[in-house]
Amino acid sequence: MQAFLRRLQAAEQAVAVAAILACAGALIADLLGREVFGQGLFGAQRAAVHLSFVAGMLGFVLATGKGAHLRVKATDALLPRQWAPGIERLGSLLSAAILGALAWYATRFAHQTFTVGERSVTLGIPIWPLQAVMVYAFVSAGLRHLAYAWAPNLRPAESEQA
Repeated sequence: MQAFLRRLQAAEQAVAVAAILACAGALIADLLGREVFGQGLFGAQRAAVHLSFVAGMLGFVLATGKGAHLRVKATDALLPRQWAPGIERLGSLLSAAILGALAWYATRFAHQTFTVGERSVTLGIPIWPLQAVMVYAFVSAGLRHLAYAWAPNLRPAESEQA
């Protein structure tokens, strides 16, 4: 399971980096087009928004996979230290439940957009595949939390940075 999670993390990281690079490339091409040729690259700014959304959602998953997700730490000192393993499992289960609910709502949202055939005004592409990235991110992070609850040794050491 540890090896699978590492490979999944690497694949998600590769896609996130590619999205960021493509976003930067689109914006640079648009800027150069405006400055050099007097005409920007059509749709580059909207494409950059879409690509940064993909990178951001995958960044959320990557933070979960590295133990760098946000959580309230103020209560850590309020509970006895020996309760920590159980509390961490409970926290992972609660996180998985919340992410499951978010995935369900994101699925409904993307399906509704698919059903009505909504498209990006500028690019003319369907919006639902971009919204499906939300579904993926919530499901992937939720499954990670389930794995952490099931096998706490899979949980990455908590860090302050991703």
